[in-house]
Amino acid sequence: MDRLARIMEYFWLTIGVVSSLWTAWQIHLLGWTPAKVYLWFPMICFAMFFYRRFTRRKMAQWAERKSRESSR
Repeated sequence: MDRLARIMEYFWLTIGVVSSLWTAWQIHLLGWTPAKVYLWFPMICFAMFFYRRFTRRKMAQWAERKSRESSR
């Protein structure tokens, strides 16, 4: 499960970087006003990346705590 969570973290990070580059290109081509709506894509991707990372770390802490309690 940890491996899948890590893969999904890097997936969202990769999509965030690619969409940031694409958004920068669109702002360059179209100008700020018509292209500012594209900023939502990288923001959502980076938010998902940080949410997934936070959740994975919390679940690892819970699993460690549970294994310590069961070993007593």
